[in-house]
Amino acid sequence: MGDMWEQLARYRKVKTLVDGSRLLLRPLQKGDKQALVDLFARASREDLEWFRSDAADARVVESWVDNLDYRRVFPLVALVGDKLVGDATLHFGEHYHSHLAWVRIFLDKAYRRQGIGTLMVQSLIEIARRVGLQQLYGEIVTTQPQVIQGFLDMGFQHEVTLRDYFITSTGETLDMAILVLRLVDNAGKF
Repeated sequence: MGDMWEQLARYRKVKTLVDGSRLLLRPLQKGDKQALVDLFARASREDLEWFRSDAADARVVESWVDNLDYRRVFPLVALVGDKLVGDATLHFGEHYHSHLAWVRIFLDKAYRRQGIGTLMVQSLIEIARRVGLQQLYGEIVTTQPQVIQGFLDMGFQHEVTLRDYFITSTGETLDMAILVLRLVDNAGKF
């Protein structure tokens, strides 16, 4: 199992963007700490509301780098030149969830709608298959239909919508769509 994680640590995907700049996808590394802090520092307050932890707090973001463990969370970053513009993660389940992971993604506002998010999630799907996962989950508020559609276009299915599952800093509740990609389909087997 060890060498598989070493191989994943060397994962690279390169793409040329429409404007001719070079996009590199690779796992987050210790040396990326400041660049990752900067990514979230550029984010709007609204964008940061979608996070489970306080990404506006530099110490929280630094702790993600300090506690890097690819077996627990696999973070894939997007770099354009030497600027870190995106962070997509696989959060691996434990015990009876050990066959699945949750997908989370954040992209710099200036780099959205260029296919980078799609490429990052497709890379995470590829990595999930390599490590033998059976299911991937995405949780997306229903006020982001274009993100939901992007996941559906990649083969995710809309499993359920949880009403008022999310509350904003202003006290507004939002519905959360739970999307699932079944990498292994056990339907109809018993």
